Amino acid sequence: MQKEKRGIYNVTFNEKKSTPLNTDLEAIENAIIDYVVHYVKGWHNIRRDKGLGSEHIKLHLEPNSQGQITLEELLNLGNSIREYLKVFKEPFDDDKSGKVYEWENNEGVRFRVATDKIKGEGLLTAPLSPSDEIIITFYSDRNLSQRMEFKNPKVTEYYANQTPQKDKSFFEKKMQDFTINKSIKNKSLER
Repeated sequence: MQKEKRGIYNVTFNEKKSTPLNTDLEAIENAIIDYVVHYVKGWHNIRRDKGLGSEHIKLHLEPNSQGQITLEELLNLGNSIREYLKVFKEPFDDDKSGKVYEWENNEGVRFRVATDKIKGEGLLTAPLSPSDEIIITFYSDRNLSQRMEFKNPKVTEYYANQTPQKDKSFFEKKMQDFTINKSIKNKSLER
């Protein structure tokens, strides 16, 4: 996967025009890849605040930007999409803006990748197969005025079922800290 990370980096910061993000681990291992998401150089129109690909996504790498992502999160984009597909099997098709991949990290930050089929844009030197998609945007809910609402109801349900475990571990940690502090206090009183 180091080659994939290098490809993402070179599209974002160098002159590379496109790199494939292989979405199926089994297909990657067997070298039979029939569906690929492409990360492309793309474009960004400052006046309209519209765009796609790395030129559009780079805005989210800026510190304190709306939808901020880290370079590490960007470079691990292929892994994140594969993890999403392990759980949900396919991207969510919202019938408006293409396909959507969404997830939440361990710190509670939510992420969204939107892909679509782009025809005749001249963005890639090699033609895409009919099932291939390109990444339009990738962002988080960092520095947004509201927490991101998932578009995919299955993702919403999945993380709603995860919340009690997070709360429980937080509660258990607080109880452990309380017990440790109480023990230290009792020992100091014994002296």
